[in-house]
Amino acid sequence: MAEIKVQKKSGWPWWAWVILALVAVALIWWAMSAMGDEEEATVATTPPAVATAPGAVGDETAGAVDRAPITDLAVLMDAQDPAALVGREVRLQGVSVQEMVGDASFWVGEDQDRRVFVILDEQIPSPPPEVEGRVNVNQGQTVDVQGSVRAGDDLPGGVLDDEGRNALGDRRIYVWAQAAQVATRP
Repeated sequence: MAEIKVQKKSGWPWWAWVILALVAVALIWWAMSAMGDEEEATVATTPPAVATAPGAVGDETAGAVDRAPITDLAVLMDAQDPAALVGREVRLQGVSVQEMVGDASFWVGEDQDRRVFVILDEQIPSPPPEVEGRVNVNQGQTVDVQGSVRAGDDLPGGVLDDEGRNALGDRRIYVWAQAAQVATRP
């Protein structure tokens, strides 16, 4: 009888290569997401140091650094140097909506002369029934707003039309709202 020489295949089976590839992809995905989370966490936990406006909550000495959230609308309206508030967190409760400028932008405050401009982040989820992916805010309502102070010249593209930009006018700051909830309806 003839002898057939059988050679053993060298290397790993195909399924081992598939598992190795999946593990490599998972590690790359994990590393990328960990880097993104670290950057977001750094931004969220280390707001820029800014001087407190006179009358701000926690202002005990002139020029004190205050990182506490702004909870009083008067701090935004009466700031002697509004630019110093840029980057500060805002948590307003029960503020009156004076005028709607668009689906995602409106004025809050006491009257036409004492008010602050608010722009809703387009990514705010809407509670049912959904309203164009945003919170349904109307004139005369009171709202709770959480966000941050931004410079008036730092407007996001596509959020405001010409009417909205004109409404903001020469205001040096506005509130970029990442969360909003209607507190009362008229």
